[in-house]
Amino acid sequence: MNSHVPPPVRLPGPYAAVVFDMDGLLVHTERQWLQAKIVLFERYGTTLTQADRAAVFGAADLQSVTYFAGRFGLPDHRVPALRDEYIDIIAKLIDGGVELTEGAVELISRLAPLVPLGLASNTRRSLVDHVLAQTPFGSAFSAIATGDEVDPKPAPDVYRLACERLGIDPATAIAVEDSPTGVRAAHAAGLACIGVPSDADHPLAEADAVVRSLTELL
Repeated sequence: MNSHVPPPVRLPGPYAAVVFDMDGLLVHTERQWLQAKIVLFERYGTTLTQADRAAVFGAADLQSVTYFAGRFGLPDHRVPALRDEYIDIIAKLIDGGVELTEGAVELISRLAPLVPLGLASNTRRSLVDHVLAQTPFGSAFSAIATGDEVDPKPAPDVYRLACERLGIDPATAIAVEDSPTGVRAAHAAGLACIGVPSDADHPLAEADAVVRSLTELL
């Protein structure tokens, strides 16, 4: 753990910007992503297991469908079509509405007048925009970076791009993440990171600080 996240954890602290993950952190779309996986696996006559879920937790959609293709016994050239099929399923599920994480609206509303806010997501930009359009904080982010623009998490590129678009040094920013993949990406980019676990099976021991919910950051 880095030692420069001050206790008690309350944002923005000494940081010049706050960069958020999205799925599983600000919105409960992880439930819809799970349902999309179940539907896709059923289409290919396969049962989604806990091991499958763990293998792609926090991964970008291309990483996920490449893994799925292997599980389905599909050749590599089928991956692009499988990706489109997967994205179509999740987009239709998101059309039904998204559930906001407790404290997300209040936290973003409080921080927006204080520091610039960024979003760094492995989700492709079209889906990020689709989700944000259904939230009250969709216009709160000064910069958005996604996993279809650069190498996705755990590579540092998404966070570096978000900070570049914010015009700030990553060392002066703090990330808020719900997955080990995201924590590793934030640290690799030079940001401090607060963890808010969305899955009890994936504790965030590498984060600089861990809280149980966004409400603890208010």
